Amino acid sequence: MLQDSHSGSVPLPASGRGNRPLGVAAGTQIRTDRGEVAVEQLAAGDMVLTRNGGLQALRAIGVTIARDIEVVRLAPGALGRPPGARELVLPAQQQIILRDWRAKALFERDALPTPAGALAGEAQVQREKLSELMLFQLHFDSPQVIWANGLELASTRIAAPTPHSRPH
Repeated sequence: MLQDSHSGSVPLPASGRGNRPLGVAAGTQIRTDRGEVAVEQLAAGDMVLTRNGGLQALRAIGVTIARDIEVVRLAPGALGRPPGARELVLPAQQQIILRDWRAKALFERDALPTPAGALAGEAQVQREKLSELMLFQLHFDSPQVIWANGLELASTRIAAPTPHSRPH
C-alpha cells in the first residue's frame, strides 16, 4: 500500500499554473498481477501489467497536488472502452495511446501516443478545469504503457510520431 506520506507535517509537492503535471487520480484502477488495483493502493515493488514489457516492477510512485489544472473527463464508453469501464479523469497533457483509425490514417501506425486534451470535444470526452487534483505518477525502469480504467496510458512521455505525408 502507498505509505501515508501525505499526512502529518510533510506537505505534498504542489504544482501551479506554469507546470503541466502528469499522472492519474486517486481511485484509478491499474492492471497488476493481482488484477485491477486502485493506484493509491500500489507500492514500489508491485508488478504492473504493461503493453510491451509484460509484468514490470513498479520502482516508485510520485504524488503531487495539482492546482488550477486542465483535465479531461472520459466517460465509461469513451474511445471504445469495454462496457463497465469506469470514468477516467486525466490531466490534459497526460498521454493516452490511441489504437483506432487516427493512428492508421494520419500516421500509418497501429498506435499513437497523444495528449488526452487533444481528444476533448469527441463523444463522451469533456475538458474542464479543477481547482485541485491529487495525481499519482508511476515510475518504472523505462517508459511503459499501462492500463488505467481500461485505457492505455504512457507512464512517462513517449515521443509522438510525425504525421505521414501523402503524395498529392
